[in-house]
Amino acid sequence: MSTTTLPLVDHLRSVTWHRHETFEKLPFVVAMTNGTLPLESYIGQLRGLAAILSTVEHAVAESQSPVIERLKPILKSRFKMLCADLEFFAATSVPDVVPAIRLALDFARQIRTEATTDPDRLLGYLYVLEGTTRGNQVHLPDIVRCFNLEDEQGVSFYRGYGDATESHWEEFRAVMNDADSSARGAAEQGTVDIYKALELFHEALYPFSSEHIGITASSLNPEAGDHPVPQSRDELNAAIKAGQQCRDEFSYYGKHYGERGQKFTNSDVAWLAALSGQSVEIVSNQVLWLGRVLSSRGMPLLLLERQVQLLVENLQQLKGTVSVEALQAVATEMYNQRCSIITQDNFDKLCAVLSHAIPSATGIEFPDLPHILVGSQIDRIAGMPECRALLMSWLEETSVLTKDELNRVLALLDSSLLFDRS
Repeated sequence: MSTTTLPLVDHLRSVTWHRHETFEKLPFVVAMTNGTLPLESYIGQLRGLAAILSTVEHAVAESQSPVIERLKPILKSRFKMLCADLEFFAATSVPDVVPAIRLALDFARQIRTEATTDPDRLLGYLYVLEGTTRGNQVHLPDIVRCFNLEDEQGVSFYRGYGDATESHWEEFRAVMNDADSSARGAAEQGTVDIYKALELFHEALYPFSSEHIGITASSLNPEAGDHPVPQSRDELNAAIKAGQQCRDEFSYYGKHYGERGQKFTNSDVAWLAALSGQSVEIVSNQVLWLGRVLSSRGMPLLLLERQVQLLVENLQQLKGTVSVEALQAVATEMYNQRCSIITQDNFDKLCAVLSHAIPSATGIEFPDLPHILVGSQIDRIAGMPECRALLMSWLEETSVLTKDELNRVLALLDSSLLFDRS
């Protein structure tokens, strides 16, 4: 029978069966089966796959393909499974196998491009990734044995759908086989592409040499991409501590951005720490760029100003091993720019006025809300109006404030306090 007359899943299997056999013979899989796989290789696999699966899941969410629309209720977030495993291992501070992580990030970028230019390739990616749920069931005991994982903690991804794996696969297979025949060629290419990418990725994961070990942004946040972070563990820990301090000061981080926001806090503040040795001009330009990006997503520049200052304070505790002059100069520059729009006295006055305008229960639950509101207004005046608009929409959608309360807040934000320089 010609493979072109087979149902889609059978066709994809027929043209890639040799890839699966090749994959099972990779040194990574052999070491895993033998119980000799290094922890760096396993954690690297989780981090790299997290970057890939995050990208695929975003593409699935945005897809309007009829077949993928039918798949959406079936698919569970395996990215979240990977995040759970990475959280379990977080305290071990395992470094990255850098070449492998970069290969995963390269393929994630390819997925983002092709999900737009050739969306049916996504069917091929899903075929391979969902197929790994079955192979993972076979190798789950190997991973547990490799790292002495009691109660199978740290193996959520390998556990996957558990006892429902086969029934899930049959349901997935049935929907895939309903795909229009016009999608077959792109789906096949997607299958070939992802098999090749996963082979290269796992070849880089094991064996590896010591010169390939380092710290990347992916170790902090699988969705962060590839940007500089400190290679000193002390500097990295100081940066992460500063990020947590900022989140503790502003409950808005957790309320609006949740756990995903915490990961981006870690990677963002680590990137800021990596800038510490640059000139004031470079640091200023980079921080301003990040500030505009965050403001456009509803996070006032005020929060970044505070984050930079906390980072300076934590890096200074490393007893002069890190230069913080440029970061301190930028923190001061940000403060002065903010005060050129609203003086610190008027900032404090307006926050006090807003505190009285907000229901007391909301004020207790969300004590930093006045600061966030004033910060968003400052961004608006500074030419970044998206911040206030997004904040107001979020406050209304989450019922933090009623429509009438929002109108009162907006009237106060537009009051003369912002412009009174006396």
